Amino acid sequence: SKASAPRDSRGGEPRHGRLAMLAALAWPVQELLSPSLSRALREPMLVAETGGRSPSVLNGGLEQTPVLATVGIFAALIAAVDIYSLKLKDERGENWLPGDFGFDPLNILGGAPLAAKRDMQEKELNNGRLAMVAVTIFVIEEAIFKAPVVQLTPAFFTPLYAYPAVQEFFNGAFSVASFRT
Repeated sequence: SKASAPRDSRGGEPRHGRLAMLAALAWPVQELLSPSLSRALREPMLVAETGGRSPSVLNGGLEQTPVLATVGIFAALIAAVDIYSLKLKDERGENWLPGDFGFDPLNILGGAPLAAKRDMQEKELNNGRLAMVAVTIFVIEEAIFKAPVVQLTPAFFTPLYAYPAVQEFFNGAFSVASFRT
């Protein structure tokens, strides 16, 4: 019906947002950890073909066998989630909340009323939208500047303890714990 059309289409936004949040995390983590993991596992470095950048449509590297296999596995998982969501929608009828798969391992919303669940979902949607923008920026930055996003914006991806000022602060603040005189 026309009344349920916006609600039906809203079911895709939480899934896209969740996928974007995973991508926003995985993109820089892949660029940071790929060299170390390839050395440790004695496997070829997948980001070498793209100059240290994450494989993407604009960066290239998607034709590599491990990348293709990963994309295929994720496509199958996404299809399974979509089929399950359609089943849940049919079972719950009017009580169906878009994006609610009943998966809450930390019991964050355990026993919460519908209004609280909608409020939490709205927060999740906002974070998903922000992640979509972040991934879009990652793609554009790497396509324009031909450098990994972790090199273009090192302040976001350098741990605090690597900065000399932070090291000096910790040395001064906690030197008493080392029993030095």
